Amino acid sequence: MPHIRTVPPSRADAETASTYRYMKEVGGSSQAANIVQLFSLRPASMRRMIRSWELALWCGHEPRSNRELIAAAVSRYADCHY
Repeated sequence: MPHIRTVPPSRADAETASTYRYMKEVGGSSQAANIVQLFSLRPASMRRMIRSWELALWCGHEPRSNRELIAAAVSRYADCHY
């Protein structure tokens, strides 16, 4: 089985730790999802991914539950199982 090395928040330093803190600020949770940790060796990419989530799910006037429902419907339509 393939394995991707990651840096968990507890072991992050420098730019990676800063990116985890950014995720906590915009997302409101100190837990880092596995999909976020997959990008931990490339913190600039991880920051861009978190920023896109921020724009799509955490900002705006529409309730977050509606935005997540739309995201789930699009994932199902695209046959994305994640």
